Amino acid sequence: MENLSAELRLRREQAGLTQQELAARSGVSVAVIRDVEQGRTRRPRAETLRRLSDVLPLVTSGSGDPLGGPAASSAVWLRILGPLEVRTHGSSAALGGERQRGILGLLALSANQVVPMESIADALWGDAAGDGHVRAVHGHVSKLRRTLHHGARDKKLIICRQHGYQLSVTDGEVDVLAFRRLVRQAREHRDRAELDAAAVSFGQAMDLWRDSPLLDVPALHNHPRVSALSAERVTAALEFAEVADSLGRHELVLSPLRAITQVERLHERAHARLMIALAGCGEQAAALEVFSGISRRLVDDLGVSPGPELVDAQLHVLRQGVGDAVELRTAEPGTGTPAAPRELPPVVPGFVGRSGLIDALVRDVVGRRPQPILISGCGGIGKSALAVKVAWQAARHFPDGQFYLNLHGSTPDLEPLEPLRSLGRLLRSLGVDRAAVPTDVDEAAAQFRSRTAGRRMLFVFDNVLDVRQVRALLPASPTCGVIVTSRRTLAALEGRVPYELEVLPEEDCRALLTRHATDPSTDPSTDPSTGPSTGPGDIEAQNAVARQCAYLPLALSIAAARLSVRPSWTWRTLAERLAEEGRRLTELELEDRAVRASLMVGYRDLDPAQARMFRCMSLLGVTELGVDTAAALAGLPVPTAEDLLDQLTEAHLVQTAAPGRYCVHDLTRLFARELAAEHDPPEERRHAVLRALRSRLAVARDASRQVIPVAVWRTTLGPATPGAGPGFRDRHEVYAWVDAEAAQLPAVLGSAAALGADDLVTALSAALFFPLYERGRWRELWEVSEMGAAAADRLGDPHHRAVTHGDLGYVLADLGRLDEALVHLKVSLAQHRLTGNRRGEAAQLDRLGVVHSRLGRFAEAVGHFRLSVDLESGQGNRYGEAITLTNLGVTYLRSGDPEAAVTAFGDALSGTREIEDLVGTAIALGYIAEAHRRMGRHQESERYFRMALDADRAADDLGSCTEARHWWGLGLVHRALGAEDRARECRRNAVTILHDLRLISAGERSRIETGDDPGTPDVILRNL
Repeated sequence: MENLSAELRLRREQAGLTQQELAARSGVSVAVIRDVEQGRTRRPRAETLRRLSDVLPLVTSGSGDPLGGPAASSAVWLRILGPLEVRTHGSSAALGGERQRGILGLLALSANQVVPMESIADALWGDAAGDGHVRAVHGHVSKLRRTLHHGARDKKLIICRQHGYQLSVTDGEVDVLAFRRLVRQAREHRDRAELDAAAVSFGQAMDLWRDSPLLDVPALHNHPRVSALSAERVTAALEFAEVADSLGRHELVLSPLRAITQVERLHERAHARLMIALAGCGEQAAALEVFSGISRRLVDDLGVSPGPELVDAQLHVLRQGVGDAVELRTAEPGTGTPAAPRELPPVVPGFVGRSGLIDALVRDVVGRRPQPILISGCGGIGKSALAVKVAWQAARHFPDGQFYLNLHGSTPDLEPLEPLRSLGRLLRSLGVDRAAVPTDVDEAAAQFRSRTAGRRMLFVFDNVLDVRQVRALLPASPTCGVIVTSRRTLAALEGRVPYELEVLPEEDCRALLTRHATDPSTDPSTDPSTGPSTGPGDIEAQNAVARQCAYLPLALSIAAARLSVRPSWTWRTLAERLAEEGRRLTELELEDRAVRASLMVGYRDLDPAQARMFRCMSLLGVTELGVDTAAALAGLPVPTAEDLLDQLTEAHLVQTAAPGRYCVHDLTRLFARELAAEHDPPEERRHAVLRALRSRLAVARDASRQVIPVAVWRTTLGPATPGAGPGFRDRHEVYAWVDAEAAQLPAVLGSAAALGADDLVTALSAALFFPLYERGRWRELWEVSEMGAAAADRLGDPHHRAVTHGDLGYVLADLGRLDEALVHLKVSLAQHRLTGNRRGEAAQLDRLGVVHSRLGRFAEAVGHFRLSVDLESGQGNRYGEAITLTNLGVTYLRSGDPEAAVTAFGDALSGTREIEDLVGTAIALGYIAEAHRRMGRHQESERYFRMALDADRAADDLGSCTEARHWWGLGLVHRALGAEDRARECRRNAVTILHDLRLISAGERSRIETGDDPGTPDVILRNL
């Protein structure tokens, strides 16, 4: 080629693009492209060349300079702003039948977003869609890929994603994306008062429209995204018209406005703008004819007179006010024309908290319109109150009207509103006469979209039951904002922006209680702390009330209101009344407000299988369950149970705590328990709990075998159990399970005790000892062991008593309750001697030695350890012998003989390495390090502490109390060596672990992390 002009023109023609289409795809103005092709600009800016090269594979100029850069990534141009068309390398590509065109159109409407398989099937086959149609989608997509990828060559345009497909394209490959980019550019120019540039960009955007979107794909004509896209066209054209009016360039918008009014036959603002543009071009008669035509259609089709926008435009034409920009009104005060609706209910008195969430919701309501902003959550969590609060804060952005509609999806004793009734209410609010409201849902929805197009309106659809109830109510215009509240997650709601509401934090609960108890009508804008002051006792009682109300705003407001009308009650009185679980739901009733009634609405929407699973979730007395336990309760396969639990989660009767784990807050659990007592026979409930307990026992036994393989005898205590499924692969998986289950385990054993299943209680206690102990969950272990010992006493079996009292004594010793520990350890020792269990006797002698050592009775301690070692070595119990030798070394260390301690620890280390006890090895190394530290051998101590931490990692014993002890010791060494920064980092590592294990408080953690010379925590001192 001789020059860039000829090259650009040739490449554009080869690609089959007009100058306008190249401008739309590249973002370079038509004028610049025209100048380059006509040779008026031989050296365009580098940015211009880059944009053009993104679309056309330009090569070099006549001078050999590289101008085009890399070839275009794709030679595909997909057009949906009119009939569907695909052009590849300048030629139209042959598409398949109606289904292929429908799929491609649907993917293009959601370009760069995943479209679920079910949505594709629903769009193409409607109510007839089934599994066969979902499979058929795959075949159609394969054929489409061959067509598109032939054009794209080095790029896949249709990508398979989880549960759906995605069209992966750039702005230069789909006209709708190019349109949106140009509109964004135009608005940026307009906002910077660059009106000429804004007009150019708006003009290029409108030039991309050839007709209604996907005109030749009938299956998608009524799709919400098509309606929304049409509304985008209208909005852009109206904004273009305002810019053109300000410039006095009315001729620029005649063509797009005429095209739009041919389709939007009842759109008043579009017709008004067309009238202004015609008059501006000297065509007053044509403008008045437009007014006459739409006035006639409004009367004939809707039974209404022209609105204020059309009236303003008519007056402008008649007065020939062509020279001035026109401000069209949306209401005509004093003329009988309805004012903009203001239907929002008042903000709930006493509303507190959620300020950060409110700000985020307002931003999304305004910035992501017309996408529906979905607030979901369980009954009583404050969805409606929050939606109204947000709506009031966002209202100024929607001056053309704010609408509120309660759809009664979960209102006791009221049927949910049908879509036609809802549309009727909305249309009447928009000024449509009752007699003119269509009786067909689709027709009414279309009229609603027409009435709201281009208007800045806000809609709050409260208390929605399901997607079917609200889908027809969504405006298509990007000028409208939408807020939806529902107990369900409404996953099938297209374009939703989900917010799942959580319960209130404790501080906000106290503020809500104080406000409602003192003056329920307090202005919500005031400080929530107003009202009578509360002392420390009142704050503690309020926190108890908040816990008993499950931190739910509905329950809290009812409880506080009951207090407000009973002058003799205090916060403690209220807390005590709510503490009784059997009466709690009855206490939370006041006139027409009740937590139980709110929960019943959600329960009545469940099918029988869902309802039974919901009731089963309450039987074990815990607030959180793994899916395997829930399956055992219901007597169902795990996949079936998981499906039901997910359905309950969708209804917000159950929450997902973690993958495979589900939780039920206390009030919902009490409600489910009432239902279970009403609907499920006692024997059936008993069998359900026993199934779950045996399931837990099987898992606990597998965990015990994984943590301490040599103590396999613990898994034989109590009844036999089936296998625990795949089982734990390593100690790390056991610890993860312990962390998830620990808080619930005391309640699990409590359920077994309530059934009189003492054999299960003792078996669970024995199997859980080592998993809980090795993880450092001593507080939960204390509760579990205490219940195990009590159950063993009721059984009267000496073996059970020996094991459970020994476990209880051991954990009491680690919690510093040494005198109590001695009592239980002596009971255990006597029972082991009664049954002739010499290994058990040796273990209790070791444990008694530990307690005497901590009490400073070193001679007694050494005597117990010597007896224990003799018994253990005589039976070949190298594991027990190593533990006892370690404890003997600790006693020497405490008594001031570190050299003897190092010898004992060295003997223990030899034993642990011989039997490959990785945890024992780490413990022995840590104590050797501590002995060297006390002898002032800091370099040697540091080396052993690092070896101990390496051993913790090798044993997969991270996050344990043992690791925390090693970090603390290493910190003391660094401090002695003058490395204070390293010492502080080690202390931080140690207290993080201890706090996570609930072995120190948050206050103690903060004191240690911020203090210059913090003392060693008691939980570590007890083991040194």
